Amino acid sequence: MSEAPKQKYYESNAGDGSRATDQHHSGLPLALTLISCVASLFIVALDQTIGSIIITEVGERFHSFEKVGWLTTAFILPLATLYPSYGKLSIALGRKVLVMIGIVVFMVGLLVCGMASSMNMLIGGRAVQGVGAGAVQSMVGVIMTESVPISKRALAYTLIGVTFSVASVLGPFVGGALASKVSWRWCFYINLPIGGLALTLFFFGFNPPKPVGSVREKLAKIDYVGTFFLTAGLVLFLLGLSFGGVEFPWKSAAVICCLVLGPVLMAIFMVWNFRFAKNPIILTELLVIPQIIAACISASFNFAFFMVYIVFLSIYFQVIFNASAYQSGIDMLPLVIVVSVSSMLNGVYIKFTRDVKSTMVFSGILAPIGGGLLLLLSDHSPVRDRIGLLIISGFSVGLQFQSSMLAAQLMAPPDVEGSLILVTILLNFLKSTLSTIAISVAQLLFQNTGATYLADTINSLDPSSLDYQILSKIPPKAILSSPRLINLFPPSTRQLVIRQFMRALKNTFYFGLGLACVSFVASVFCTNRRIPKDEDVLKKEDHEKKEMEDERMTPETVDTSKDSETSQHDRVI
Repeated sequence: MSEAPKQKYYESNAGDGSRATDQHHSGLPLALTLISCVASLFIVALDQTIGSIIITEVGERFHSFEKVGWLTTAFILPLATLYPSYGKLSIALGRKVLVMIGIVVFMVGLLVCGMASSMNMLIGGRAVQGVGAGAVQSMVGVIMTESVPISKRALAYTLIGVTFSVASVLGPFVGGALASKVSWRWCFYINLPIGGLALTLFFFGFNPPKPVGSVREKLAKIDYVGTFFLTAGLVLFLLGLSFGGVEFPWKSAAVICCLVLGPVLMAIFMVWNFRFAKNPIILTELLVIPQIIAACISASFNFAFFMVYIVFLSIYFQVIFNASAYQSGIDMLPLVIVVSVSSMLNGVYIKFTRDVKSTMVFSGILAPIGGGLLLLLSDHSPVRDRIGLLIISGFSVGLQFQSSMLAAQLMAPPDVEGSLILVTILLNFLKSTLSTIAISVAQLLFQNTGATYLADTINSLDPSSLDYQILSKIPPKAILSSPRLINLFPPSTRQLVIRQFMRALKNTFYFGLGLACVSFVASVFCTNRRIPKDEDVLKKEDHEKKEMEDERMTPETVDTSKDSETSQHDRVI
């Protein structure tokens, strides 16, 4: 008796009238697509960190130091909050159109920032950048996902991991060099030619199938009500976290309203999305699969752990060891090298073993170990410790980039149109949003505990001492917000402040350790499925044959398969 043929692995159609295999590229078109993706992602990732370097300088330049917090917030808010909406927009309008619009909008924002004549103009330019950056960052993941079959996707995702990690560390490095050697305006101008190159390559090199349907039909696929409630809710909540205790007291009406109304609007979005929306932004079919949720949680908390350490390790080098932004970029090169190398090795490992679960769990184990090792850093750590103690954390992050995304995509239901795109968007949205929230919480922890430590130190000093006379005249939060003040203090006073800075920084490292532990627990519950072999993946010709067979199937034949949902979901050999 002959065995029944194995069912081949296949992924969901895009939901725009094209098959998943129609989106695959090869040869020169694939090379141009990947290069343009890397170039556009690089300028977005670089800009996220390079902007933090010029905060002090532009605050002094425009005499608006009280507004510098908006430079980061104005960029992050649209980037994080519009992420889910871009998924549906890409299905309606096409990935090529949306990513090119995103690049153009981002470049307009760069130009506005570079030519800014006031702080308000600079903040407005950063907001425009955030809108474009969200479209670019979300679409790069989708385009790389669709351009190659899942059996080759790990190597493509290696480019994302390496690009982001390199840009995250080069941001302070390049920004510090430009700000000190040329002008802070060139921190924005430098990305314009790279953006122009990416735009040109996308226009000529990326030619996916066009979405089917009229403009009215395409626009009807967008959930405008859901987009409003989700965006408004996230904006208010993130604003409350960003300005609570910094711009406004926690008990102020502005902060309370943001922190109350934000979750309320997000709750309304959840009800609308899952009960009433005809084209929901977040598919119920994705959220009922535990392995997808586990992959999203593991990836999001691992990335949040990484971003918290990137931000506060930069502060550690600049404040504790009086390094310039340029020097701190050099100090963090070991971290980015390890992230890049481990990401490349993981891509090769997955390509040959087809196993993602083992690296997910291994990454999860390394994350808390790396976070714990960072707690050994002190205000007198030698160079060998400042390099060696970062290595384990870097390995954890590098191993996570491809594994988590592939683990989620393996579980995307194949017969739900657009599920592959939307699961990719969902994971990246959660990574972006959680990292934003984590940085805000870590900043809050740093500011509040640091202010308490400094106040206690001042109160313990002899009122007649020089240290007391200097420190008692400056509010603790002012010292924390303007680390340059520390360099003006006498050596004894500076050492007192440095010790309290280090205590506050360690609290952010403890917070990062907690995030890493959550990532580890979630990684255990990710799928055990392997990446299918090339011969086990449904090709374009197989799709055409399958569609012809489906057309010949009678309704009676379809009805007899009561366990179809289970069997369809059991796709990986």
